[in-house]
Order: sequence, then C-alpha cells, then structure tokens
Amino acid sequence: MNILEIVIEENNIVLLFEKDGKVIDEKKWNEKNDLSRRLLSEIDRMQKNNKTAIDKVEVVSDISEKFTTVRIAKTVAKAFNFAISQD
Repeated sequence: MNILEIVIEENNIVLLFEKDGKVIDEKKWNEKNDLSRRLLSEIDRMQKNNKTAIDKVEVVSDISEKFTTVRIAKTVAKAFNFAISQD
C-alpha cells in the first residue's frame, strides 16, 4: 500500500511517501502560510517521480486542529481518500 503522510510540526511540513511501510520519497519545508499553494503540487510531483499512485493520505500533527494549516491538510487528505475510494 502506498501511503502519503502529511506531518505538521510547529512551522515545518514533511511529506513522507511510503510504499509497503518503507519511505521512498520525502519533502520538507518551513511553512510560511503557503501550504495551500504548495501541497497539491508537491503531492503530484511525488506521484510522478515515483511512478506510482497514492492509496491513502494521513495527517499527523502536533499542533491544534484550530490552525488553518492543519485544517487545509486534513481537507486535502479527506478529498484524496474520498476520490481513491470511488475508483
């Protein structure tokens, strides 16, 4: 199973693309209110670079769900997971 984890730690975003439990790609950046601009393009880049589709998206965060960054990440995860379940 190919899982994308969106990890949010304070001001840092880490995308971990895992295939069968092993990290095959990773992208990190300092979040400067740009998650909504960068997230989808980074996910697309990971899928293209690894020539494989994502089966599930998960969000891991150590900050409150009241922050917009967490809400954006969770919305993207829900949309991806819904779309994947419809295939």
